[in-house]
Amino acid sequence: MSTPYVVVALPVPARRLFTYALPPSLAGGPLVGRRVVVPFGPRKLTGVVVAATDEAPPVAAKPVIEFLDETPLLDDAMMKLTRWVADYYLSSWGEALRTALPAGGSRKSRRYAFHLAAGEAPAPGGLEEAIDQALAGAGRLSMTALARRFGKGSTVESAVRKLVRAGRAEIRAVLEESPGGERREAFLEILPQGCAKDAEKALRANAVRQIECLLYLREKRRARRSEMNARFSGAPAALEAKGLVRTVYERRRRIADGALADHDVVDPPLTLEQEAALAPVVSAIREGRFETRLLHGITGSGKTEVYLRAASAAREMGKSVLVLVPEIGLTPQAVGRFRTRFGADVVVLHSALTPAERHDTWREIHRGAFPVVVGVRSAVFAPLPDLGLIVVDEEHDGSYKQGEAPRYHARDVAVVRGRFAGIPVILGSATPSVESFANARSGKYALSTLNRRIENRPLPRVEVVNIGAVPYSRRSGVLTPVLVERLDATLQRGEQAIIFLNRRGFSPFLNCADCGFVPRCDHCDVTYTFHKQELILRCHYCGTEETPPSACPECGGGRLKYRGVGTQKVEEDLGSAFPFARIARMDLDTTRRRDQAKEILTLFSEGQIDILLGTQMIAKGHHFPGVSLVGIINADTSLHLPDFRATERSFQLLVQVSGRAGRGKAPGEVVVQSFLPDHYCIRSAAEHDYASFVERELEERKELLYPPFSRIVAITFRSKSAVRAQRSAKRFRDLVAGSRPMSDRIHEILGPTPAPIPRIRDRYRWRLLIKGRTDRWGSMRRCLDELLERRRAAGGRGGAEVLVDVDAIDLL
Repeated sequence: MSTPYVVVALPVPARRLFTYALPPSLAGGPLVGRRVVVPFGPRKLTGVVVAATDEAPPVAAKPVIEFLDETPLLDDAMMKLTRWVADYYLSSWGEALRTALPAGGSRKSRRYAFHLAAGEAPAPGGLEEAIDQALAGAGRLSMTALARRFGKGSTVESAVRKLVRAGRAEIRAVLEESPGGERREAFLEILPQGCAKDAEKALRANAVRQIECLLYLREKRRARRSEMNARFSGAPAALEAKGLVRTVYERRRRIADGALADHDVVDPPLTLEQEAALAPVVSAIREGRFETRLLHGITGSGKTEVYLRAASAAREMGKSVLVLVPEIGLTPQAVGRFRTRFGADVVVLHSALTPAERHDTWREIHRGAFPVVVGVRSAVFAPLPDLGLIVVDEEHDGSYKQGEAPRYHARDVAVVRGRFAGIPVILGSATPSVESFANARSGKYALSTLNRRIENRPLPRVEVVNIGAVPYSRRSGVLTPVLVERLDATLQRGEQAIIFLNRRGFSPFLNCADCGFVPRCDHCDVTYTFHKQELILRCHYCGTEETPPSACPECGGGRLKYRGVGTQKVEEDLGSAFPFARIARMDLDTTRRRDQAKEILTLFSEGQIDILLGTQMIAKGHHFPGVSLVGIINADTSLHLPDFRATERSFQLLVQVSGRAGRGKAPGEVVVQSFLPDHYCIRSAAEHDYASFVERELEERKELLYPPFSRIVAITFRSKSAVRAQRSAKRFRDLVAGSRPMSDRIHEILGPTPAPIPRIRDRYRWRLLIKGRTDRWGSMRRCLDELLERRRAAGGRGGAEVLVDVDAIDLL
């Protein structure tokens, strides 16, 4: 029986599905999991077929325009996983499917204005004349381009519609392919007719290039069309027209490498702790049994070797392996370690790949060419066939949380994917998240611990320096005498050092010493950060830049001071204190160009850099045996953030960056500079005491009903109008508070209040925090979904955009 309709999930915020008529010409074969182009209002979008049905919708269904795939891209397991993501994180299924699909290759429409040489010309001097002239010169321009060029979108829209009514223009939706789609390369191939002995006799005697081209192809059989055109000019086309050769197309393969060589090629012997941690994982792999195992190992204890051995067990059974790392900066070293063991079976997936590389890598993984995938957050959806093991390294890291819809947490999605597939999942960390630790304590996760470093190397000795007790006259800029002394001794021994400060730029803000004026971003409620090397003030939230003033714009005074410290300032102070040291800085500003992070890490691992300075990009996961000293500047910076996880994040960063020291033959030492040396976070990190830290965190969170004793949903209302954002937040708060089903399922509603950063990119933000009861979490989420849908159906209730973040991590 034919299936006249398909149900399609589209990448739009609405949590509903859409039914379209299936033309007979497109019917046949499996439908679910294939990408499809469909009309959606005035636009055309790419969606995914999630069901086929004979049941007609209540309104007339528009027809499908085209399928983009001959066979399904997504199997039943991935369809099930993306449906779970959509339901759990309260996003649309289409948004979840878009995240799981390869970059590029989708098609959507863009509205264009086309010029028509008809009708009455617009009056001179107005916006309509300017747009008419622009269209006459270009033939067509997108409405987006016109809005950028001539001002506000609504004004431009009105002007273009006047031109349409006057017969001077028309607006049409044009289907466009997104970048990174499948690319095919043309090859010239000789046909049997061209191989015949008398084939060249059919060519004119003076057709020298055609004869040479034919003889060349007789020898080579085939060659790239572009090369043949360059070598023989128009001869390939002439031979093709005569039926002697033909053009064939093959998909061009664009795969990135991204590996950092690992020089340890011999499998090291396992410690007793490593063997004990590995054994149950191997058993689960062989039995095809799901379990989530938290591998809590101190820094340098050999967690990666456990991952590698478990991956080897999976590969021996013909299974594929997925390894997640939190940062792009960690992927080169991680890929290097795995490629040393598994060779060409390993591929990398992360956002720094070009759309073309991501597209082709996804396709190659899908067909089984790369059974070992190492990647960042989005790699959790990698289409690995016959998956046997998932590893999440540095499971505590906030980078695993997606910032846009669907706002999923890759660690938690990995656990669910493992449960659906019936395979083990390893969550590794030296500083497990409080939630994961609680899950292990309750028995939801299995627990393995590695309490000793490899070869019984000692943990680094940590010295905490009270910055406030060191007079300015004794400091070398931001460096205390203790840190300068330790750095000097390290360099004298020919060893390496890491200096950590989690704040880029030269100075966090500029301040007038006379009137107190501080330059602030015009589009965000934050101060500008000064970047000395570029001599620019830059907003780190929207990217706006300004030239630093020479005098105060408010009072005209000339006493402008740069306050606070950034990595550029530390780099300058290090250069002054150690002019002959080879110093490199690694932060977002120095790694914008592709492969810059890999280049810096390669130089450091080869010993060509003495001091590596950076932000959290250098704080975790790296293994540099030459590093014997770590210096931490302003260790308490992130303790003051208005977020209940601020202390936990600070502790994790301090322990992680401290753990980079002493991983080789030389013992490690750490100098921690702090204004709060007696804070329990600083003291616990200095003593490598995770147990006492996590116990205190659990006590405080239990008292205040924060996770893991509740589930947090952050709902942000965003609008260009502060009044509209506030009004929408208050109305929805009343809606939630007035819902009897919700009141039975929540502990508390906090807010609405302005977000800690009230305005970003000209959008005002008001926020609600809902603390859900853990024992009624599923039903609470469903009730909240119904209330959000009710708000949507009412037309937005105030006009503000609503952003829902389930299990929120970033509350700024």
